[in-house]
Order: sequence, then structure tokens, then C-alpha cells
Amino acid sequence: MRQGPIVGTLAAAVAVLLAATTAGPTATASYPGTNDRLPAESPNVVLILMDDMRADDLPWMPTVRRAIGRAGTRFTRFYAPTPLCCPSRAALLRGQYPHNSGILTNAEPDGGFAGFLPLEDSTLATWLDPTYRTGFVGKYMNGYQGRRERHVPAGWDFWNGMTRPHHYTRVLTNENGTVVNNSGVYSAKLLGQQAVEFVASAAESPDPFFLELAFVTPHNGRPHRDGDGGIRSPYVHRHDRGTYTGPVHPTGPAYNERRMRDKAGPAADIAPLTRGEEKRIAVRNQQRRESLAAADRAVDRVLATLRRHGWRSNTYLVFASDNGQLLGEHRLAFGKSQPYEPAARVPLLIAGHRVPARNTWTAPAGMQDLAPTVLEMAGVPANSVDVELDGQSVLPTHRRPNGDRRRAVLVEQADLPIDSEDGGHIRYAPPRTVKETNWVYHAAVTRRWKLIRWDRLGTYELYNLRRDPHEVNSVAYERRHKPQLERMVQRLKRLRGCTGAECS
Repeated sequence: MRQGPIVGTLAAAVAVLLAATTAGPTATASYPGTNDRLPAESPNVVLILMDDMRADDLPWMPTVRRAIGRAGTRFTRFYAPTPLCCPSRAALLRGQYPHNSGILTNAEPDGGFAGFLPLEDSTLATWLDPTYRTGFVGKYMNGYQGRRERHVPAGWDFWNGMTRPHHYTRVLTNENGTVVNNSGVYSAKLLGQQAVEFVASAAESPDPFFLELAFVTPHNGRPHRDGDGGIRSPYVHRHDRGTYTGPVHPTGPAYNERRMRDKAGPAADIAPLTRGEEKRIAVRNQQRRESLAAADRAVDRVLATLRRHGWRSNTYLVFASDNGQLLGEHRLAFGKSQPYEPAARVPLLIAGHRVPARNTWTAPAGMQDLAPTVLEMAGVPANSVDVELDGQSVLPTHRRPNGDRRRAVLVEQADLPIDSEDGGHIRYAPPRTVKETNWVYHAAVTRRWKLIRWDRLGTYELYNLRRDPHEVNSVAYERRHKPQLERMVQRLKRLRGCTGAECS
């Protein structure tokens, strides 16, 4: 690991931070407001991506909430197009829904690193390069791993991809083609150091920069020696263990839902949570939120470094997560890949020049919108890239504070390609095309409504998200909602096979 630039930059960043902190356990430097005059050169962009973070986990990242959320715009209807790591990350880098990118799962042949490899020559990084100095730090795609993984994707000038992402204290990284063992450094702290190094190195170049900082937090990971009893949860830094004082488990009527007769999908047959399941949920909930503290501190260091170099007023900040996580809602004890809000709806915060502060964007948006949004930030016309983008820019401005409220976005989930002749493994299944794919569900989400079609069963669930944000009362088969059901069915039909402008 390259210690010199990291340590020197961190020392300066910490000195700036200490000089400007306010009282409190996670005090943050006072950053310039969003109305600062924008310098003549193109703006920088820092995109921070979390792994498995729910929208309601945001209160446990106070620096992010203050420095990005309150300083900019919070999106209340932002969705993972498929609530699973690789399809969502591919949508971010390609601006496409999974049914167009072909990245449907986390494993080959139609997902993971091997599946995404043929697409690497045309991504957000290549579209910004060479105008922008591009940097990547953190988790890339499932399957990008191993002690000999030296591949550096096209378009990235500075590459620090994790090749052992799910071990919090024995992280391997591919640093511009050289595999480095970072054992002994906590994952979030390491990624923060590497991001600071990239930002500091940008001072040596006249070009603007784009940085994607992709934490593995709060995804479950090893080692399991932090009081979790072997439960699948993140490893918590010793400084943060036992600090959580929030609810034991998610609150609201969806948790261990009492009445499931409205459900028309697989959840309809799930039994109530057992005491053992509830105990495991409590541990996961606590450790997930405790693990966020280290990532929050790392973000703070990056922001302090931006301020130190005078770039804060000329940098857009984007904060999101690839997907959420179910923790007992609708009796689903653990997992994602579901169309329900805790798994599919994720946080999105955007701050920067001319982005309205303390603003709320209630129009629907999705991960496929981030690539065109970053392109607009960088001044690159979306129609100049060699991919037909399904998403659209959702960059908030004072003239456009809340987007198109009539819009709908798609959430879709393909089945896993299980090969029964190879012990049930996923990654060795025969190749298939999108047209050959069997789908588990498709869902359309508007500002007010969500329609879920369970494709295998041919059944529907329809929720009024304004009146029923926890999705405990599907009205799909109520006579008085038949007109609304028919309207949403038509919207879903248009979305499920859409391409490019048809998806708007």
C-alpha cells in the first residue's frame, strides 16, 4: 500500500477537520454553501456508493446527511432497477435497465464481472475520459476477486478495485494493476484513505476529476468476531461496537406483518418470524448501522480534503446505494432481490453548485439515471455517447427542483440460472439471452403508486405509496381500484421492454 501520499494527505485533512469541527460525536467541518460562485473550469464529481444500505439507514451517517443531504437535494423515490449488486452497479455505469444491459444477476453468464467485461469499453468512465481524470476506489463487481486479479477496466486513470471485498480487515486491492495486501486496515478507513489520495493527486492535473468511492459497508462480511455469533452481518470496527441506540428492529406495520392475505406473490406463504429470526434481525440491524459510522468518517475526510484544496464549491457530491435490505418486513427475515420498499428503494442525495439546498425530490428516479446525471454535471451531451441511455438526468436545479411527477420507473428481477447438472451452481449455467430469461417479477413505480406483477404466477399487487408507504394493504383486486390497476398495467407494459427514450 502506498503510504506516503496517503499519510501526508490524511494528516493535512485531519488538521483542517479539527480546526473546523463542531461539538458532537461525528462533528463535521463547515463547508461552503451551494450558492458559491462556480469557477470557470468544469466541475468535479464525487459519487459515493454504499452496498446494501437502506433508505432509512441515513440517520446513522450524520456527516453525509449534513454535508450532502441538507446542503442539497434528497430523493424520496429512488430505486434500484434490480435490487441486487451487479445489475444495479451496471445500471449506474451504463445508464441502462438490466433488460438492456444484459446484466441480470451477480454471476456469469448474465452477470457479475465476467458478464460485464464485454461492456467495459463503453461506460461512464470511458465517456468522461480523457476530458476528466477518472478514479475508482472500492467494490466493483461480484466475481472481480483473487490474488492474481490485475485487470484494470477501460477509462479509469486511477484504479483501486477491491479483489477481496467482503473481508473487513484483510482487504486485497488491485492498485493500477498491482495486487496489494492491506491486512490490518479496516475496510472503510482504507477506502477513505485511497479516495483522499486520489483527490490529492488531482492537484497535480489541470483536468477536472470524477471519483467513484464504492464502500462495501454495510454488506455482511468477515471476520465474525464482533459479537454476532456467526450471523451474516458486517464486521464492526472496535470503536463503534455497542454504540447503536436506535430501534431494535425496523419499525412500522410491515415488520412481521400480521395480515398477509393481500400478498399475491411468494411472501403470501411465509410463516410469521420465529424468536430466533427476530434475534438475528436485531443483531443485523445493530451491526449494519454501527458499521456505517466508519464509512461516515471516511466521507468526512474526503470532504475535508476537497475543502482544503478549494474544490468544495466546484464539486458535485452524489450519495447512493446499490440496493437495500429486508429485515423482517413482510415476514422476510433477510435478503434483497424483492420489489418491496426496504430492498428496492435506496437513498440518493445530490449536492453541488446550483443544486437547491434542503430540497426534496419526490418524482420517481432510478440507478439508470445516475450516468446521464453525471454527464450533465460534466457538460457531456447524453446523445454523444455510444449507448442508448434508458435513464435521464435528475440533476436538481432551482428551475427543476422536483422532476417529472408523472414519470414511472421500472424494477425487475430475473430468475437465477441454476444448472442442475453441476450441483446447483449458478455461475456455470448455460448462457442465455434476455429474451430467453424467465422473470420473477416486474414492477412500475410512480410518485404515488406501485404495481408489482409476479410473472410466474400472473398475479398483481398494487400499493398506494402515499397512504400505505409500508405496503401492507394491496388494493389490486378491490373493485374501486380497478381503473387504477388497469392504468398501471398499461404503464408497466410500456416499461418492461423499453429502450432509450421509450423508458422516460
